[in-house]
Amino acid sequence: MKFGLSGCGGGVELDRQSKIIELASYAEKLGFESLWLNEEHFQNGKNSDGRLCLSPIVAASAIAATTTKIRIGFSLLILPLYHPIRLAEELATLDLISNGRVDFGISRGGNRRYSNIFGTTERYTKDEFSEHLNLVLNAFSNEELCVGGENIFIQPKPIQKPYPPVYVGSYTKEIIEWSAHNNHNVIMHGITSIPNVMEALNIYTNSGGNVQNVPIGRFVYVSQSDASAKKELWPTILKLTERLKNVGLTKGGRIKEEELEPENFYNKMVIAGGPESCRERILELKELTGGMNYLNALSGFFGYLPEENLRNSLELFSSEIIPNFN
Repeated sequence: MKFGLSGCGGGVELDRQSKIIELASYAEKLGFESLWLNEEHFQNGKNSDGRLCLSPIVAASAIAATTTKIRIGFSLLILPLYHPIRLAEELATLDLISNGRVDFGISRGGNRRYSNIFGTTERYTKDEFSEHLNLVLNAFSNEELCVGGENIFIQPKPIQKPYPPVYVGSYTKEIIEWSAHNNHNVIMHGITSIPNVMEALNIYTNSGGNVQNVPIGRFVYVSQSDASAKKELWPTILKLTERLKNVGLTKGGRIKEEELEPENFYNKMVIAGGPESCRERILELKELTGGMNYLNALSGFFGYLPEENLRNSLELFSSEIIPNFN
């Protein structure tokens, strides 16, 4: 079973700090499979606390240059914010720098604020998404492409052939079915309820997709005991749930309002406790999903988790959780 870390700083984001290079190397030494970086913009007000979100491709390049084993994924890049050819060049460059460690996570968009500010399309239709994503992937081939009325040969080319693994982020039936039919993986983000995850996975598997290839994100915190986990994590839970209530997640239906109440959130949205309890919760999720083989831990809790707690949790995850699944 694979275990990755996910967040706008690859799961190692901290409150208004950038220790991503140091902590990425730390996660690699602990044996985590991957770091997944979210693309997010304008996250905090001038005087507010919370995570510091970096430019994902630039941050990924720095991680690639200072690590040797850990895979570097995106969860997710927002396709309408990029020209497909430019994106292909940057991903291929990153794959070369990392010696073939890139996982290409992509979304068709859907953030109105981003589209207003950047002057782009808010959300691609399925056909637009397919066309633009295929242009990115075709740019990785050894053939010339006709773009803008010109025949061009695009360089560089990625090490991974035919291209880095594609992970599509969506909870809509048409995109999940399209992903399965086109042999793309899907990726499930952690800020959604388990019933929504299960609905998406059922669509994917019924369309021919393999659940074992789907990274499933959940908030995870490992401590010495169940009691110490709740005591250490509770201040973070209060900050995080307040933040999530203010960003309008319930409007999209991915999570219910009552699930953002701190006690419900801790019990339903978070895998937390001593090592034994966390192992049991992960096994339950594996059974429920019909064979989940890739868990992404949202370990930084939007940057609200103090660095000492983050490091302690990752160490216990590495020593007490990962060996039991390998």
